[in-house]
Amino acid sequence: MFIILFLFFIESIQEYCEPYGVRLFLGHYYTNLKIETDALRIVFNTKNQCNNQFQVFIKGDQEFNITTYKTKFLNMTDIYVGTKANIEYETYIHTFQIPIQQTSRILYALKNNDELIKEAQVKLPQLQQDTTKVLFFGDMDSRWLFNRSKQTFDWFEEQINQNIEYDSLLFTGDMAYNLESDNCERGELWLSRISLFTSYYPFMVTPGNHDSGYNRKQIFLKEHFQMPYINELDIQEYENYFYSFNIGFAHFIQYDPVKIIYKADPNNLIRDQLLLQFRDDLSKAVQNREEVPWIVVFTHYPIYCNYMDDDQCVNNFKYLAEFEKLFQEFHVDLYVSGHQHNYQRNQPYYQNHSVSYQIDENIYYNYESPITIIEGAGGADYGAEIMLLENKPYTVKQMDQNGVGLLQVMNKTHLQFQQVRVSTNQIIDEFWIIQNRDSYGLYYSNYEYWVLFLLVGILICFLILILLYQVRRLKLRFNNQYLRTNDQIV
Repeated sequence: MFIILFLFFIESIQEYCEPYGVRLFLGHYYTNLKIETDALRIVFNTKNQCNNQFQVFIKGDQEFNITTYKTKFLNMTDIYVGTKANIEYETYIHTFQIPIQQTSRILYALKNNDELIKEAQVKLPQLQQDTTKVLFFGDMDSRWLFNRSKQTFDWFEEQINQNIEYDSLLFTGDMAYNLESDNCERGELWLSRISLFTSYYPFMVTPGNHDSGYNRKQIFLKEHFQMPYINELDIQEYENYFYSFNIGFAHFIQYDPVKIIYKADPNNLIRDQLLLQFRDDLSKAVQNREEVPWIVVFTHYPIYCNYMDDDQCVNNFKYLAEFEKLFQEFHVDLYVSGHQHNYQRNQPYYQNHSVSYQIDENIYYNYESPITIIEGAGGADYGAEIMLLENKPYTVKQMDQNGVGLLQVMNKTHLQFQQVRVSTNQIIDEFWIIQNRDSYGLYYSNYEYWVLFLLVGILICFLILILLYQVRRLKLRFNNQYLRTNDQIV
């Protein structure tokens, strides 16, 4: 009897130390901090603490074993004690940090003692690389009540089977609807199922309005999806509100204006904090634009969308006006959001009005404001099915099929965006962006070039007139002196 109980006890311990929800994140090496020991993070959960049981074997340009990792205990029960939510949920979150490798591909093997848990080959992005491929998708469930996101999961499985490589997956918000619902069981299911693809591709997120939790503090999301911080401004209260990172020729910026949009920032403290971070980050990005010319902003919240029963589609251009000014001032190239459950491409717009840009078939150039995309077609059981809405003056194209957006930075001057329908793997929308850059990395439209050329021309003409005037004065003085000299001789 004792042996049976002992074996049952051992089996229970092993079950509570079974890792689940393996996910990869880009570390601080890709931020302005450039911490070389924190290039890639391997994160997973267990139900017990499981001290010193795990290790990761890395095979890249070097082969080495990592046995040191961080463990964090998340106790949602204590967080919600005495509240109506009445959540009973505990988990342990384990994090390995992988140093940067010279090679762009590494093989990792996660082990529980000697038992192999997960093995995968991962493309490790480089700060200097010829092309960059990232996927945008969002507004996605994992319960499959109506199978709306099952096609997206199946598409990812096929990408993995075909060894298709991406530098990162950028999620535009709203996971699982909602992460803390059903005593956090939806969050647990989400973690387990997304590991299908997050164990192969670095997964970077922006929070959505359905990710906030019962207390509106995004506790479940923040603890399970720890994004990089930028500087001392990122104290605990502002985690995940803002971060940025570089891959190849592209600078990516994430921000979360949820409290601004939902009027929970009465003294504008968070707005001012975000604007300060944005201006500081964009100023540095522009200084480095000769090396990293593309700037892409992603968030959950669109500035322009078509569902006029939603306050955000009516007023976000007002709520986010100060941010939109920065996007135009620093010439952000692309703005990707979610929230609306479809795919939508908008023409460059500013302060709810059209702005100057040029387009040749599907090629944009000389644009004053960023091209904006709504990427919310990952598949959500929540709400109505994907639908087409009435076009607005800024609308270029809408699609009502589940899909993901493929962004490819081809080089310093050419960027391609494709919308992929996941059920058929077909490209259903495509456009290019071409930059005009001078040798100092500054960006002008043709109009700005002509204004600058005109001003320079006027200045040169002015200088020539001054020079001619001075020459004429000198000539007159010389002639007068010559005449006076001749008069004296006579």
